[in-house]
Amino acid sequence: MGTRYAYSYDREDYIGAFDSPEQAFNAAVMRAEELSSPPTEIYVGTIVEADPQASDHAERIIESMNRRAHVEYGDSAARYLKKIPRELVQELDAAVEQTILAWLKKHNLMPTFIRVREIHERPVPFPGAGTTRRVENSEVQDLGPEVRY
Repeated sequence: MGTRYAYSYDREDYIGAFDSPEQAFNAAVMRAEELSSPPTEIYVGTIVEADPQASDHAERIIESMNRRAHVEYGDSAARYLKKIPRELVQELDAAVEQTILAWLKKHNLMPTFIRVREIHERPVPFPGAGTTRRVENSEVQDLGPEVRY
């Protein structure tokens, strides 16, 4: 999936997942025309998918295993899993991350929240902007009876 874009009228609540900034802007303009209180600005930004926080757990797992072994077996286990080479920690990290991601996906627990970055503000174009209309008779007619005090 490529980069996606969303729009907002208040820079807080974003709508949609569009393939281009132009598509997001055009959708925002179309929706703005339907609103009873149309906005004056449209914000378009790049959607950043949420990180499910599935990585970088290996060191804490190893430390926890060491502590638990030390509690259960005393000083004889104090050196258990100490000085593990970095490559092995990275290998465990990758395996744990894959396991967590599979579990999240299996149980439909992946993050549904997003962050929007690289936000650009654009004014809402006025309906018919760029076109000229000829008004047949712009003079005001019949204001009703004249009232004098």
